[in-house]
Amino acid sequence: MSLLLSKHNCVRLRFFLSLFIIVFLSGTFLLIALDFAHAKPGRAEYTYRQAKSEYDRLAGNSRLRTHRTAWVRVIKKFRKVYLTYPNDKKVAPKTLFMMARCYSELYGYSGAGKDIREAIERYQVMVERFPENRLADDALNALGDLYKRTGNTGMARDAWEKIVKEYPKRDKARIAGNKLKTLGPKQRQKTKPLKQTTHYEKEKGSAGLSSPRIAPGAKLATVRDVRHWSASDYTRVVIDMAGPVSFKKGYLPANKTKHLPERVYLDLKPARIGQNLKGNISIQDGLLKGVRVAQFNRNTVRVVLDLRKTHKTKMFYLEDPFRVVVDAFGENYFSKIYKKTRGRLKGDDLSLPQQLGLCVKRVVIDAGHGGKDPGAIGPTGLREKDVVLKISKKVASRLKKDLGCQVIMTRKKDRFLPLTQRTAIANAKKADLFVSIHANAAPNRRASGVETYFLNFALDKEAMRVAARENATSTKSIGDLKNILNDIMKNTKVDESSRLAGYVQKEVVKNLRKKYGNVKSKGVKQAPFFVLIGARMPSVLVEVSFISNRKEEKRLKSDRYLDRVAEGIVNGIKSYISGTKLAYLP
Repeated sequence: MSLLLSKHNCVRLRFFLSLFIIVFLSGTFLLIALDFAHAKPGRAEYTYRQAKSEYDRLAGNSRLRTHRTAWVRVIKKFRKVYLTYPNDKKVAPKTLFMMARCYSELYGYSGAGKDIREAIERYQVMVERFPENRLADDALNALGDLYKRTGNTGMARDAWEKIVKEYPKRDKARIAGNKLKTLGPKQRQKTKPLKQTTHYEKEKGSAGLSSPRIAPGAKLATVRDVRHWSASDYTRVVIDMAGPVSFKKGYLPANKTKHLPERVYLDLKPARIGQNLKGNISIQDGLLKGVRVAQFNRNTVRVVLDLRKTHKTKMFYLEDPFRVVVDAFGENYFSKIYKKTRGRLKGDDLSLPQQLGLCVKRVVIDAGHGGKDPGAIGPTGLREKDVVLKISKKVASRLKKDLGCQVIMTRKKDRFLPLTQRTAIANAKKADLFVSIHANAAPNRRASGVETYFLNFALDKEAMRVAARENATSTKSIGDLKNILNDIMKNTKVDESSRLAGYVQKEVVKNLRKKYGNVKSKGVKQAPFFVLIGARMPSVLVEVSFISNRKEEKRLKSDRYLDRVAEGIVNGIKSYISGTKLAYLP
């Protein structure tokens, strides 16, 4: 009996074991089939679906979706997809749309202004990069809702009107039309902007000045420091803040009875003076007498610039950290820069420096990073700040020897230098060219090559803006630069910077290829780099090699390789100068 029972049990055991194996294998094949089904449309679509499934799980969990960390985790997944496939016309727009949607939904729980700003920016990027995508009208509709939610009905109206005008046959056209009706007739330009807003929308004041608007009730930002750099007819003043503020420019005439000169002032709000801030700063450089800082009222700090010989001032702001920059110019600053030569013009299509016969007498070489900022670090520990300083010294030495021009280095040793001070040095010295030298880095360690940038903003380069925001350390709010760039740049400078970048890129690659194989030219690109903002001469930023690439890091340790890089940069500057000279008849 026991024998029969054991046999019976064995049969049962075999049966259940076989059933388990069949179920297991069936499940395995099913998973493989499902995985294959997901991967079949392409890796980009597959990774997007993975991120989307994470979002769906979060959206369906009423407890988890109240936690910020959960949203940030999903956003990072979408971000990784976008940065991996930024030009995939099917996946990239969907990914941007979902990142914006996540930030928008997160804002519903957090109420944080930064979340709604992130949502708005990504919707904007999606519409500008992929206007033909089926989600473009959805993004514009969501943008209008967010703008209205923050009190900016003017921007909301623009978004909805764009849907009606450019996407009349899409499903959101009727919805947008109905929303426009709720806004009523369009108000005239004279009406004051609505006060309630939680994101930075630039508005033009009477002085043509760009300033962020801050939400009512925002915390007071502390004025930490006031710095300045001066020359005989140029001064830059930088006001360091602990947070964002709006600012308004004003002018005060001289008051002889009180012995006060003409003054330009800035009212910063909401703001308060820091405990250790010096209230009176003497400059006495022939252009400004000094700067005075005082608490004007409970939530306003007034910064007064006592003028000596100037009425020309330019103001803008930068972020991360937030600071307000004031450039003051002497009466003859620009006339000294643009002076004509005796040569006759060769054609009507020449650039402005060519038309005016400008020559290059003074070059500023900027070694990126330094001091507490090491820049990018290679796989074996090579630091960008050390490499670019060596290259900069070699470039400076060659320029002096080959061209006989004056060369000014922003730093000659390992010291930290704020970005605003670098261009201030170039402006103060009336440099003819500004060249900033850097080593590149990328998450993909196989990335390699040379690329050269000039400062500009273009809608088809929005991917670079988002990539810079998510990867870099000091470009968090590059999206806010559009109005700044429109404000502080002239087309002639852009053209000349582009021309200089082209020559430098060509010569560096050409010179390296003579001795080294597989040198990739990544070309000339345009992007909004903080270090180039405010430079009033042709300016470029050279990414000489990828320090994150093991092979190129090894090369960057070699003096011979650095000599080749430096020689290429100098040859590029020579070619630029020759191109200007050849525009004239003998």
